[in-house]
Amino acid sequence: MAVIKVIELVGLSTEGWEDAARNALTGAAKSLHGIVKVEVMRWTADVADGRITTYQAEVKLSFVVD
Repeated sequence: MAVIKVIELVGLSTEGWEDAARNALTGAAKSLHGIVKVEVMRWTADVADGRITTYQAEVKLSFVVD
């Protein structure tokens, strides 16, 4: 029987929310193996002078524990 662990991360991007979520996954995949799911919990952004400067995606990643 497998054990699944869930962690929360925030990905950042200057391009868009999808890119921010992708960055969270890509960064985590450098040290975690067996990632099976990504769930976006919240989209946020930093704003300066009426423009979005940084997109943020708060995600939960699920991976199989070895």
